[in-house]
Amino acid sequence: MRYLILLLIPLLILSCEKVVSPEPIEYGKDSCSFCRMIIADAGFSAELKTKKGKVYKFDSIECLAAFILSGKVKREEISALWVSDFYSRELVSVERVKFLVSEKIRSPMGLNISAYADEEKLKEAVRNFGGKVLNWEDVLSYVGEKWKERIGKGSF
Repeated sequence: MRYLILLLIPLLILSCEKVVSPEPIEYGKDSCSFCRMIIADAGFSAELKTKKGKVYKFDSIECLAAFILSGKVKREEISALWVSDFYSRELVSVERVKFLVSEKIRSPMGLNISAYADEEKLKEAVRNFGGKVLNWEDVLSYVGEKWKERIGKGSF
């Protein structure tokens, strides 16, 4: 019996770990943590959760990226990042998606970035809308460049 208890202790400890998942976004009510606009379009929303459990919600992928680049939360304090899949409208980890920048897909903040968890859906979007496929690090670089341009013009 004692051995059985000793074997079960690690399983109990592992089962107590928190599962990190996104908090539901209340579209039409929640506001963006970066630009303060009301989050209205489920096809572009995003979310950041810190290791302490604080949640930041965004109306666009570019707002999430700009928020991270601004340093308001240190990268080592980030527990998880999610973006809305353009087709399913579900929040998916940035590690599981590819991004598309296309002038034919208008995102709320105008950098026209959308996310795709399904490779076939991404290919379909590229066929339909054209554009450039990016990974998350590419998105951060792209938004950083555009952000610098816009800061000089007084927006974003």
